[in-house]
Amino acid sequence: MKDKRLWILLGGLLLISAAFLLLKFRVAVGNIQSLQMIMVTELEGNYPDRLQPDDKISTVLVGEGPLVRALQKALTEKMNDVGMGQMEWEQELEPKYPNPVLVVKVGRPSPLWTPFFGVSQFSIQAGYATNGDTTFMAALDKTQPYIHSSDPSVVNLYTEYEVSDRSFGLISRPGYDEYLADYLAQEIVQALKNLYNIQGPTGGHSLKNRSHG
Repeated sequence: MKDKRLWILLGGLLLISAAFLLLKFRVAVGNIQSLQMIMVTELEGNYPDRLQPDDKISTVLVGEGPLVRALQKALTEKMNDVGMGQMEWEQELEPKYPNPVLVVKVGRPSPLWTPFFGVSQFSIQAGYATNGDTTFMAALDKTQPYIHSSDPSVVNLYTEYEVSDRSFGLISRPGYDEYLADYLAQEIVQALKNLYNIQGPTGGHSLKNRSHG
């Protein structure tokens, strides 16, 4: 009888462990924050047209791990929600693409996760170019307030995020990755929306803290 109870207990523990490792759920309070830097091409009376739903955006994710996979899903969903364009996922980063291009580079996250709390700190870079040229990211002068372009028809957007989070509650590992990815995707898509909603001579370089519970 004791052996049977022991096996039942062990089986229950295995099922619970599997649920926290495989299923997506999060019943927790989070304190996610990010220090942001945003740079955009200096616009001198030349404003991009709003993206149309049939526009194609070549999209490249640079990085590895479950957070990157979750971010791909979250970006696809949020871009579809706002109708900014059809994302075409590319396998490798190239210098030039035939469509507007979005490049997202995810630093190696070092999360500390348990079923009852999660702690993360990592960096992410995102660059967008209307002419499909990704090389502008390597040539940025981050001491300047704007991204300078010799072609007035080209608009570039560059953002950096230093992300930190502390979450407490019941959290599965996939649920924690999904939570972080949803936040990042929302920030990236919002930056693109702001670019295409420009109403006057705005843009520039900004540093700010944002938090999300």
